[in-house]
Amino acid sequence: MTYISAVVCSLLLVPVGAFRVGCEQEPTTEIGRSVTLECSFDCNGQCTPAVKWEKNPGSEILYEYKESKSDFSNQHANYSKRIEVDENSINNGKAFLTLKNVHLWDEGDYVFFVSTDGGYGEASVHLPVWASTDGIHVSWDSDSDILSCQSSGWYPAPEVTWKDRHGNALTVHNEIKLRESDGYFNVTNDLKVIDKMNHYICSMKHNWMDKPKQTRVIFSDGKHLIRVDNGEKPSDL
Repeated sequence: MTYISAVVCSLLLVPVGAFRVGCEQEPTTEIGRSVTLECSFDCNGQCTPAVKWEKNPGSEILYEYKESKSDFSNQHANYSKRIEVDENSINNGKAFLTLKNVHLWDEGDYVFFVSTDGGYGEASVHLPVWASTDGIHVSWDSDSDILSCQSSGWYPAPEVTWKDRHGNALTVHNEIKLRESDGYFNVTNDLKVIDKMNHYICSMKHNWMDKPKQTRVIFSDGKHLIRVDNGEKPSDL
């Protein structure tokens, strides 16, 4: 009897493999578009999972799935009608949550919680968001020989560079980056012009962009701007 009890106890103490849960890191999205947060966990198709997504743990619930169905009763108002989840995928260990019409305030840390018959766990993911604009404006002050490159509606604040017609980087005279009340950045960058027969290109870019937005200006007679374009094509002047 004692021997049998010992065998039973030893079987109960055999360690079970760790429950695995994880999320793809650093998804990025442009403000106004949709983004999918992808997480997965151990499930054999019959694991009766309960899952929950939260932003900044304990503050805002995006989505819950329990008792084999979606539950929106505790969902924060910020996410109403903006969440899409495939319930069938959850039962196969894949919790892919799509957040629609992304806002600036959607940037932050998200935590995925899951509990199944086989275990429980959590994983976090950081969501960066970004915005850019084609509205780059250049003005010329002939009294001070200053070119000003200005743009608003950026997030995060872009890096601004000036180059001449040969692609040489130029020294910036002054720069101001202001964050507006809506959270976006307004940037003004000034260049002291030395050679008014040159071409000048103002470029703006942040890390999430494939290529910069830019504007080129060209002078005539050393006093007036005669062309403003995006600098994509070689100038014939």
